[in-house]
Amino acid sequence: MEAFKIKRKALTFIEVMVAALLLAVILLPMFNFLTNSVKDTERIYTEVIAISRAKLVMDALLFQIPWRAIREGNPCRFEDPQKEENVLSLMSKVIPEMMGEGSVISSSEGKYTGEGLYKSEKGFWFRTRVKVVDLDEESLGSQKISFTIGMPGGDYKEFKISELAPKDFDGKYNLVKKIVVQVKWSLIKGREPNEDSHAKSIFLVGFKSNLEG
Repeated sequence: MEAFKIKRKALTFIEVMVAALLLAVILLPMFNFLTNSVKDTERIYTEVIAISRAKLVMDALLFQIPWRAIREGNPCRFEDPQKEENVLSLMSKVIPEMMGEGSVISSSEGKYTGEGLYKSEKGFWFRTRVKVVDLDEESLGSQKISFTIGMPGGDYKEFKISELAPKDFDGKYNLVKKIVVQVKWSLIKGREPNEDSHAKSIFLVGFKSNLEG
């Protein structure tokens, strides 16, 4: 008597589950690798943007924005007390570009603040904040800055700031400003850095001397 041969046309549930498990075991490490690679790429990208913006702001303050237009504060203020047209025009173009959204107080009056928000092409937000401290005689107290200058005949004489410079537009004897640039960012796209408890920050510190007088 000829035996019947049963041809199986489908996989059993157990075989499907085993195949799925094997596939997961193979693909999971690859998925984790790709995910970590994307995160590392985004981390490096945001760090490069942050460093570039911090340097952009510091360079502009040291070499483009006039001494008298950089006013003390945290955040600082930008305003030219002499209201020179070329300086007002420069600030109207440079400051919104380097600081980002929210930095314009009154463009018609030439008033700006040293804080703003910038969004990168990939959707990450960067908040820039500039703190300026006037290292003037009054604020330094006992740690006053003095200058030793060679005099005719080979002698040296020590001068205080008030003996070398007139009062500035803020009523201070001041020759040096300390500038601190902070760039803060979130690793989450679209997240405001101030609303992210894990936001990253970098700082640049520079000093600007009064060379206008």
